[in-house]
Amino acid sequence: MISSERLHAIRAFVQAVQAGGFSRAAEQLGLSRSTVGKAVARLEQRLQVRLFQRTTRSLSLTDEGQLFYDDCLKALAALEAAENQLAVRAQTPEGRLRVSLPVLFGQKWVMPPLLALADRYPKLHIEALFSNRAADLAEEGIDLAVRIGSPGDAAAITARQLGEQRQILCAAPGYLTRQGEPSTLAELLQHQAIGLLRDGRSQPWHLLDEQGKAQRLSLPARLRLGNMEAVLGAACVGQGVAMLPRWLAHDALTAGTLREVLPGSCGAGLAINVVWLKGTGMPLRVRVAIDALLAAFTPQAPWQ
Repeated sequence: MISSERLHAIRAFVQAVQAGGFSRAAEQLGLSRSTVGKAVARLEQRLQVRLFQRTTRSLSLTDEGQLFYDDCLKALAALEAAENQLAVRAQTPEGRLRVSLPVLFGQKWVMPPLLALADRYPKLHIEALFSNRAADLAEEGIDLAVRIGSPGDAAAITARQLGEQRQILCAAPGYLTRQGEPSTLAELLQHQAIGLLRDGRSQPWHLLDEQGKAQRLSLPARLRLGNMEAVLGAACVGQGVAMLPRWLAHDALTAGTLREVLPGSCGAGLAINVVWLKGTGMPLRVRVAIDALLAAFTPQAPWQ
């Protein structure tokens, strides 16, 4: 990496060429003439070439000095272009926005506001990764992540809550007409469940009874499915009672395809957060993405 001393010497050299002498360059830089002269002399010593042809009355570039000056101008122009490019980005969101999203929730609820953002800013390129694991933001170069449950290390990340994932019990109206609608956990045990498989095992249901006491229930299940969308589909066609996140069942509940059973029995939910790495500066593309998600989900999430 080029040192600050070398940069100062190059600056003194370029200014001396453009000013036509060390005295005028020193005046323009706010330095003494000897400081400018010594900086150029050190530069010549390091390069092992003479940059100026000096006489008592004039200062002119040698062939090597002219070549070096031309290259310095190109480098300075590149630096100015880089600064201008960043200045433009500070006013208009552009570049790659890399986000990590939970698979189903990300597809259903997070992508629509991000796609609207992409329409609004044509120079913004969105790269969305879908996974239910917590991505390492720093190691994987992630600008933003949406996480359900623990947001992560509070010392390393900043989090803003978008909403809450609450589980509900639900079933199709036709199923409830045939089998009856349970009003207690004891009656629920007489129903068929649609089980969710994780790691080859059907997940038990943790529910609150009529007295608010936590209970662990394992209902009989003819269907045990390894995907929540499959559980939703089976519930909609009347295969039994399902436990689903309200955000996933929202459309079916609104359409009347599903009906909630034993409201409030699933207890507290999990926070849904948008998270990003702490740091001194935030690119505009990240800021507008955070703002878009907060606008879409707060003060009330669309499924609530």
